[in-house]
Amino acid sequence: MPRQARSAVRPDGDSAARPNRLVRTWSYAGLPLLAYLLGHLLHGAAAYWFGFDWLSADSRIRWDGGIYLGIAENGYQAGLCAQIYPNGPNPDGLCGNAGWFPLLPFLVLALTKIGLGSAAAGVLIAEACALGMLIALCRLLASARTAVKAACLAVAALLPSGVYFHATFPMSLVMLLALAMFLLLVRGRWVLAGLTGMVAATAYPLAVLLAPAAVVFLLIPPGRWAWRRLATAAYVGGLTGLGVLAVFGVMQLTTGRWDAYLAIQSSNYGHGVHNPFATFRTLIEWQPTTVSAELVFSTGLVLLAVAALAVAAVRRQATVLDWTLGAVYGPLLLITPLVVGASQAQFRSHTLLLPIVLLLRHLRWPVAAGLAALASPLTFLMTGLFLTRALV
Repeated sequence: MPRQARSAVRPDGDSAARPNRLVRTWSYAGLPLLAYLLGHLLHGAAAYWFGFDWLSADSRIRWDGGIYLGIAENGYQAGLCAQIYPNGPNPDGLCGNAGWFPLLPFLVLALTKIGLGSAAAGVLIAEACALGMLIALCRLLASARTAVKAACLAVAALLPSGVYFHATFPMSLVMLLALAMFLLLVRGRWVLAGLTGMVAATAYPLAVLLAPAAVVFLLIPPGRWAWRRLATAAYVGGLTGLGVLAVFGVMQLTTGRWDAYLAIQSSNYGHGVHNPFATFRTLIEWQPTTVSAELVFSTGLVLLAVAALAVAAVRRQATVLDWTLGAVYGPLLLITPLVVGASQAQFRSHTLLLPIVLLLRHLRWPVAAGLAALASPLTFLMTGLFLTRALV
C-alpha cells in the first residue's frame, strides 16, 4: 500500500480506538463516580433536613471519629481509669485512646506534616477511599452487564451505615484495602494480596477476618492439594494476621502494654464472647427502631447474598470468590460483632459487608435496584442519627 494511503487510514483507526477507550474509562470510573455522587446526594439531603452542613469537615467528626484524629495529634495514651477519669465508674480498669487501631491516625499524621489540618486530612482520606472502593468493586464486577453493575454499585453507595464511609473513621479505608486484596487474589498475586490484608488489619479489628477468607479462597478450588498450595494459603492468611500483631507492637512501643487495646475494650465496653442469638434479640428489643432496622437489613443482605450464591452454584456460575464471600466472609462479618457483644457498634461493622454486594450480580438487576431503593430511606435516617450524635 502506498505511504500516503497508509497515513490516511491511521486517523480512522485512532478515532475508532478512542470511543473504545472512552467506554472502558466510563465502565471503570464513570459508574463508580455516579454511585459515589448518588451517596453524597442522599447524605447531603439528610444533613440539610437535620440542619447540618454536609460539606463541612466538622459534620464528619463524631465520637470515635474524634478519637482517631486525637491519636494523630497527640499519640497513644493508656493508664488506669482512676487517673484519667477520677470520677469514672471503672477506676481499676485501663482507659485511654489505645482502644483504636493505628492506620488511619498514622495516615492523618502524614498529611498534617504537609500542612493539612487533621480534620481536613481525615475527611480527605475517607473520601478518596470511598471513591476508590467503588472503583475496585466495579473492577470486580467487570463481567456483569451494565444494568447489573449499576444496581450493585447503587447498593454499595447507599448502604444504611454508609455515612461512616465519609466520616473520620477507617471504614472506607478498610474496604478499599479489602477489595484490593480480593482483586489481587483473583489475579493470583498472592504476596501482594497478603501484604494488602496485613495493612488492612492495622486499620480496624474486624479486618482480621480477611485472613480466613484468603485461606478459603486458596484452598477451595478443585484440584489436588499439595504442600505448595497449603503453604501459599498459610502465608497469605498469616500475613494478614501479622497486621494485628503489628498493632500489638505499636501498643507496646507507645503505651508500654502490648494488650492495651484488649484491656481497654474489655474493661470499658464489655467486649468478650457472647451468644450471638441473644445479642441479636437484645439489640432488636432495646435499640432505636432505625438502628434495629439497619441490623435486619444487613442480616437480609447476607441472606440474599447466600441465596445468590446458591443460584450461581445451580447454574455452575459460582466463582471461587463467590464461595469465599457468600459462605465465609459475609456470615463471619455478620456473626462476629454479635459474638463480641451488644456494646459493639454493629451498624459500623456492617460497612465491611460491602464486598458481598458482588454476589448480587447473579440475580436480575431489579433485585439489586430494589434493594438500593429499600436502603435509601434507612440511609437517610441513619445519617441523621450520626449527625445528631445518636450513633457512636
